[in-house]
Amino acid sequence: MDAILPVIHSTTKLFLSGPFGCGKTELAVQRLQWLLTRERVRGDDILILVPQRVVGQPYQRALRGTGIPAGSPPRITTVAGLARDAVGLYWPLLSATAGFADPRKEPTFLNFETAQFHMEGLVRNAIDNSEFDALRVQKNRIIIQILENLNMTALHGFSIDETYARLELSVPLGETRTGQINALRSARAISHKFRALCLAESLIDFSLMIDLFYRHALNNEWSRTHLFRSHRHIIFENVEEANAVAHDLVAAWMPHLDSALIVMDEDAGYRSMLGADPTYAQRLADICAQSIRLAESPTTPPALQATAQRVEQAIRGRNRPTEPSPAAQALTATIHGDQAHAFRLPESGFRFYPQMIRWVVDQVARLIQVEGVSPGQIAIVAPYVSDALRFSIQNGLAERGISSSSHRPSRALEDEPAVRCLLTLAALGHPDWAIRPPAADVAHAIAVSIASLDPIRATLLSNIVFPPRRSLIELTSFSDITPAMQERITYVAGEAYDRLRDWLYAYRSSGEQLPLDQFFARLFGEVLSQPGFGFHEDYDAARVANQLVQSARNFRWALEEAEGAAAALNPGLAVRVGRSYLELINSGTVGALYVPGWQVPEDAVFLAPAYSFLMRNRTVDVQFWLDIGSTGWWERLYQPLTHPYVLSRSWPENQPWTDFDEFQTRQETMRRLLLGLIRRTRQEIYLGISDIGESGMEQRGPLLSLVNQLLVSES
Repeated sequence: MDAILPVIHSTTKLFLSGPFGCGKTELAVQRLQWLLTRERVRGDDILILVPQRVVGQPYQRALRGTGIPAGSPPRITTVAGLARDAVGLYWPLLSATAGFADPRKEPTFLNFETAQFHMEGLVRNAIDNSEFDALRVQKNRIIIQILENLNMTALHGFSIDETYARLELSVPLGETRTGQINALRSARAISHKFRALCLAESLIDFSLMIDLFYRHALNNEWSRTHLFRSHRHIIFENVEEANAVAHDLVAAWMPHLDSALIVMDEDAGYRSMLGADPTYAQRLADICAQSIRLAESPTTPPALQATAQRVEQAIRGRNRPTEPSPAAQALTATIHGDQAHAFRLPESGFRFYPQMIRWVVDQVARLIQVEGVSPGQIAIVAPYVSDALRFSIQNGLAERGISSSSHRPSRALEDEPAVRCLLTLAALGHPDWAIRPPAADVAHAIAVSIASLDPIRATLLSNIVFPPRRSLIELTSFSDITPAMQERITYVAGEAYDRLRDWLYAYRSSGEQLPLDQFFARLFGEVLSQPGFGFHEDYDAARVANQLVQSARNFRWALEEAEGAAAALNPGLAVRVGRSYLELINSGTVGALYVPGWQVPEDAVFLAPAYSFLMRNRTVDVQFWLDIGSTGWWERLYQPLTHPYVLSRSWPENQPWTDFDEFQTRQETMRRLLLGLIRRTRQEIYLGISDIGESGMEQRGPLLSLVNQLLVSES
């Protein structure tokens, strides 16, 4: 590491690559500190480009350290952040040439949620016309996939027609081919209509924002010159997770820079579903003055290094196996006895899925309470984290006094229990919206809101205070129900219920119509977060509630901006916005990405889908891989209207997608996934397996076959 410090402490345009954990980011931080302290470069002359904001945390910590000169700090942002600022700054230049109906109208920026709201009517009309009958896909999934196609179109510099031409070539032969192609053509028409709507109303969704930046701001001589002069030094972190537009931007910027450091993780590219193109990223090495590759991290235990090498050989078969060093053999023998690998398996197999979950909870408790492992140094990952899985593990850990947190960024907001609770209470607090929540939702809201209530008594209380036969949206007071039922539900729970009901009725009787985001914030702060209520000391509930408040606020701002000056004169706008937001979330909208969602407690066991854990760039002592017999470790999510690998510059334009391509891609994806997980582990990996999976089917997936192959070869 010391040998390359002279290159790091210089203004060389350097391409730095290597596996995760080998010290690339540490060296990039050292260059940042050297530029600021030794070269006295102004902070605002430095741009740190990251694929998503959470990746910039090491640089933010470094800038908060001692010895950093005062002044404007370096800019840490994403390409989307650059595009947003550029479109806003250069709007008078761009709007006149980009085809907007009224170039003088200020733009309204849409996030992923508000974009779904504006597209919903177009998709609903197509569904009513039977244009998607060939697909067994819900409306919200159709909306999301069409938006993803628009985003991939912009991120790779394609046109809409070129995108759908590529997608038609990816449709497999068979009886459903004609129906799927017709659905793709309907999706293409909707994409054009949505883009026309945006141009007519000056709405800027993510795809149009990137398109304006890439095709207009970077092709306008004045705006391009101004942008390239704004920063003289660039650090591009995790370039393999960035998209083709980001690569093109840095390649065009390179001749104007005084220094550049491009950092690439080998065997990564986990954001391919979001436009990442690791193959295309490699070309940036050709325009740098020097390239350096770092070797495997010296802090990675030899047993894990050997396991990673065997995974590489088993999947690709291209590297010859090498014998572990004597130190590696000694360490392996110490930790695992006669087993020459970093995997830990149950002493006996499990037939059923709940048995595996209990084993995982027992092992986590043993590691923390007996071996002294910190809860924050344990990660539990799975291909998918269902509600049942999360509930079972978090409840099991809570019973043993172990805190835990989880994160599922691709999950619909309405699927979060805390969100469903808040949405139901919002409907009960606004009877004039005439949205009568189902009895099951009211029971769920009461169970989540009141800490001392179990689901059975919550359902009983709900049926009494909000009977299904009641047409009005009214709640009976706990004091008005029979004494026998009061004793069965308990007076402690009844008192908490009355506090919640009194708050809702006080709000209803005040005549004050708060914006929905403010309603959520007050309800959370004044009632649900207080002792005795369900959100008190619940990290996940607080995080999700915060995301819902931000989501509702952004939705309101977007609609108010679209209304323009008329919004202040429209007293019914708040009612319409609140009702529309409730209907939007209840339709299964997937939430936008919010930074607080990625900020989890450092002292809690972390439960997440495998890719969500990888994107945190976080190392832990111990990992648990759940359900290794599942095919989810190998298969990609089926999406009939989109295809991330075909929608890439690395894929030839007129080449069909075959079953062989699918198999090869799945193998390569699993290889990258496993190597990424192994390299983010300091000690060992526990493998959870059951003969019968969560869905009740027998489990014999490719990861299980690979593990068996590794164990047999090492026995």
